[in-house]
Amino acid sequence: MRGGTPKTPSPRPTTPRSSDEEDPTRAGRCGGGHHPRRPGGSRPRAGYARRSAGRPVRTVDDAVAACRASGKAGWELVDEATQLVHRMYTHYSCWHFWLSPETSLAAGHGHSGQYNIVLGKILEQLGFQVRPVHAARVRLDHHPWYHTGHSWLRVIHQGKELDVCASRLGNTAGNVAFVPATEVLDRTRLNSIDTTLALAPIVVASVWKSWLTGSGIQSWMYRPFGLSA
Repeated sequence: MRGGTPKTPSPRPTTPRSSDEEDPTRAGRCGGGHHPRRPGGSRPRAGYARRSAGRPVRTVDDAVAACRASGKAGWELVDEATQLVHRMYTHYSCWHFWLSPETSLAAGHGHSGQYNIVLGKILEQLGFQVRPVHAARVRLDHHPWYHTGHSWLRVIHQGKELDVCASRLGNTAGNVAFVPATEVLDRTRLNSIDTTLALAPIVVASVWKSWLTGSGIQSWMYRPFGLSA
């Protein structure tokens, strides 16, 4: 570059930490991690997962086809689907709580009640028996405090039932980055609605506060996928 020395770009974090989950009570402790766009602005690109032919994977059908094309079976196929869904998301978001799991996948942002539920739909089409579950509180390996509300899957194969979660790229069947701290319940339409109704006013209030003060969106609500708030 003429007339000066090129600027050295700021380093970006290279070691993703465990993700999740939606904890409105942590907003004051987490600081002001923010996202540069608002709901009315341009949405982030969906993830970069691609089929072997080079075409992007955007839908449940695309993901099922890509998993079948992998040639894997059994628990290896479960892990393939889990990692594929993880790569299809660019941002964790409890801000976009109104999106269906399928729309969340195509958009590339969502929370556990979206990305893990769409993973369950993919696994069911691959022939697995899936049981969505939910705990009011879970504990993550790198946090001393408890998080609020996490949904994940229990997948049954060859008589064995294992926990499955797409929140972290390194997660595999039976090896997830959290421990339930309260009773694990089947995820039903009723408790899904209850969780959304409890979260929605807190999210709306936080977004408006961020806009009015110019402080940026809190990281507990919107952040790069796979990173912790």
